[in-house]
Amino acid sequence: MPNYLMGMPAEPESNSLAIPPENQEKPTLLIVDDEPSMLELLSLMLEAEGYHVLKAKNSDEALDISSAYHGEIKLLITDVKMDPAMTGYELAQCLRLMRVEIKVLYLSGYSDQEMVLWEVEQGLASFLGKPFETTAFRSKVRSLTE
Repeated sequence: MPNYLMGMPAEPESNSLAIPPENQEKPTLLIVDDEPSMLELLSLMLEAEGYHVLKAKNSDEALDISSAYHGEIKLLITDVKMDPAMTGYELAQCLRLMRVEIKVLYLSGYSDQEMVLWEVEQGLASFLGKPFETTAFRSKVRSLTE
């Protein structure tokens, strides 16, 4: 069995916009990916780690969720190439206008995204190339949320 499936809960949890309890140890994350299986896999992985996960299948939905959610969103995890309306990079720029402190983790199978690479080089964002090991993904998320 591939390591990205081991230990995953059988049923996905709901995409709740309720603010998590104050005593929650792990922060809230917003995951955006237009590939449903990737979105679900990442969500399940992080929920199993105790994170409060908000999910969006495109940039418009992500912006709506961010507007409706009144708690802190610590980290945006987004695919770089998504719907034609807005790239992951453009989404991050919009969310930073609303949530100045949000951190960004870009995921992509492509490495030719100049602006994304510039942000990473400047320390403004992080990048993880697809495909990636689940341990590398979890470690990157942990380092960005501590």
